Amino acid sequence: MRAIVFSLTLLVSSFLLFLVQPMIGRMLLPSLGGTPAVWNACVLFFQAILLGGYAWAHYGPPKLGMRNHLLVHLSLLAIVCFLLPMQLVEDWAVPVDSNPLGWLIGQLVVCVGLPFFVISSSAPLLQRWFGSIGKEDESEPWFLYAISNTGSLVALISYPFLFERYMGLTNQGWFWTGGFMLLAIMFVFCAHMTLKRAPQEILARSLTKEYSKPLSWHKRFKYIILAAIPSSLMLGVTTVVSTDVGSFPLMWSIPLALYLLTFVFVFAKRTLIPHRWLTYVMPLLLLLMPLISLIDAGQNPIHLISVHFGVFFVVAMVCHGELSRLRPSVSQLTEFYLMMSIGGVVGGAFNALFAPIMFNGILEYPLMLIAACWVLPNRVNAKTVDAEKTISNASETSSSFSLRNIWNQIGIGPVLVAACLAIAWLVINSVELPTLARIAVGYGIPAIICYTIIESPKRFAIGYACLALACPGLMNIRDVITKERGFFGVNEVALIGDGEYRILVNGQTVHGKQRTSQSANPEPLSYYHKDGPIGDVFEFYGSSQKQVAAVGLGVGSLAAYCHEGQTFDFFEIDPVVCKIAQDERYFNYLSSAEGQVNLILGDARIQLDAIRERCREKVKPDSRSNLTPVSLSSIERNETPATQSMTTSAVDDGDSYYDLMVMDAFGSDAVPLHLMTAEAVELYLDLLDDDGLLVFHVSSKFIDFAPIGAGITEHFGLASAIKVDLPSKEIQESDGRNPCIYMVMSRDESLVQKFLSSDRGWRKIDSSKKRIWTDEHANVLDVMKW
Repeated sequence: MRAIVFSLTLLVSSFLLFLVQPMIGRMLLPSLGGTPAVWNACVLFFQAILLGGYAWAHYGPPKLGMRNHLLVHLSLLAIVCFLLPMQLVEDWAVPVDSNPLGWLIGQLVVCVGLPFFVISSSAPLLQRWFGSIGKEDESEPWFLYAISNTGSLVALISYPFLFERYMGLTNQGWFWTGGFMLLAIMFVFCAHMTLKRAPQEILARSLTKEYSKPLSWHKRFKYIILAAIPSSLMLGVTTVVSTDVGSFPLMWSIPLALYLLTFVFVFAKRTLIPHRWLTYVMPLLLLLMPLISLIDAGQNPIHLISVHFGVFFVVAMVCHGELSRLRPSVSQLTEFYLMMSIGGVVGGAFNALFAPIMFNGILEYPLMLIAACWVLPNRVNAKTVDAEKTISNASETSSSFSLRNIWNQIGIGPVLVAACLAIAWLVINSVELPTLARIAVGYGIPAIICYTIIESPKRFAIGYACLALACPGLMNIRDVITKERGFFGVNEVALIGDGEYRILVNGQTVHGKQRTSQSANPEPLSYYHKDGPIGDVFEFYGSSQKQVAAVGLGVGSLAAYCHEGQTFDFFEIDPVVCKIAQDERYFNYLSSAEGQVNLILGDARIQLDAIRERCREKVKPDSRSNLTPVSLSSIERNETPATQSMTTSAVDDGDSYYDLMVMDAFGSDAVPLHLMTAEAVELYLDLLDDDGLLVFHVSSKFIDFAPIGAGITEHFGLASAIKVDLPSKEIQESDGRNPCIYMVMSRDESLVQKFLSSDRGWRKIDSSKKRIWTDEHANVLDVMKW
């Protein structure tokens, strides 16, 4: 009975602990444009609070005595019940001219800090209570840790497939509130059992009486390192996959679920996957990663994503398997968990705080794979061990920093890998080689040499470091001009097509293109080609409209359609993108626009909502810079004053503001969810003329937005059309044109009919699979391109 009650309490506790993480992330995501950094920052916060909870479970009972500590913990549970349900601070504006990390952490502290802290201490506390009234068998409480991670795993799997799919955010909050109150009741039962059955000397034990022998610093450091590597890798693989696919709960939940699953496996009573097998499999998988990282995820997304997740799972299994193998006695259980929690925070902080400052690319991912090689258990055979001992004895009198000792540690293998990579660099840069030959020279030969030293983890780690860090640069088909990393991701300007085109890339997604030969009045390319859907929009309607809004800047390609007398407002959330688009060394669309172009920094919905409020109040601002409460940089075109009056008839009437609105924002390879909800479209329509046109750019390798378009059309009673533009490879290479998908919508049916009656490939949106997203409920699974 005791085991059942404690097990069920841990299941509920861990379920709530990991259900709240994607739920809160989903609440926060709209305010920050859907960047993967939002989830990384959330995970770091949760890891830090988890550390606090583990510290409370470890230091609290010795200081207060178990009885007093138990009563204080129950009091905290009661306090949290009065603070639920959790809600964000709506009046706290997101900063647009500085890093929003402080705003994000502040919201998390206010919204979920105390509830998460109380629940996070449940696993070690319940195991400690269980051990205090258990049998002499010291291994008994460890199975509760596996049960705890099982509950966490169920929560992460069920969120995208059940809760997000069938429940809105408000209902999710009330469900979590009910679950927390149930947990408080179950904790009372566990506390009652502990108080009733635990020996009095344990209940009364305080700081003056030694609870357990502390861990050695060597063991502490080892536990921290073994816990930090999988924690960092979890965030690294989430960043890589979310950047290529899209940032939404499913992409967050899978790595975290795999992370927890490894704990379930390694701490289970029965060994499900032999640890020794995994130590042989992991190096082989790691050798594939330098090559896998170069492949475009759009070519075969499911397979490539599976490879990333599979490698992460195996590495985490090895590291956590080592933690389980080296775990201490039950008397040191809470300190063991504390060290693991510290490692989790160290890994999370490295990715969320330090990596964006230290690296201009996602370098933390391969670095942690290298670190995983370093902590592999040593599988050197006995002969090699004896040989090393002989060498060590022969050089005892020499300095430990002598060249001979360093050479003995490194060996010939890593040197050969480095030499082969250097030769490959010379060959590839001096001789034009086909792709397969470049792979063989730049990857194949060094990888084979790495495999020959796989038995020595330290040497393999050094050789693998050379391969993992140098190979992508050797094999990269892009000539990178500049790369800059900010809160919203890594933006890279590069040359492709033998230097014919300059592109802006985020991950594997191209966000704009310009011919290098056109420094003035460049033609719009990629998804904005005049022969593509957006060219039709400006040919049929947009060329005569005065006020145009574009959500998403990219390289500013749409500014090529901005003629004299027109004003284009670009809404962009990423300051780095604004900086690159305005730099005439890279792109010239903004500087060449004939009309006036305004760049409005911040989340589009927040800024557009501010415009709507001013319009409703019939305010006539003297300039656009006074319209919104954010930084607004106006770029003068043809001596047009930056303070051009905004008192148009539409604003005077207080009814509408824009004639044409183009939704062209992308978070990774998908439109951010909050920009296509019913509430967002209602905002757009409030600002759009009755005979205005609403355009959605919805190109994506992974998500089919047509059902969402059909749902919007029916919900608001609009006329709509869609065009899937798939130019041949020859046209793509010669004209710089990319495949793309656009939807147009309007209250004016005759306007949309111009598109449908043309011979340009426009058609009605299929309404048989219509979906409507709201701020409360937006499920991606129903529209994934499986």
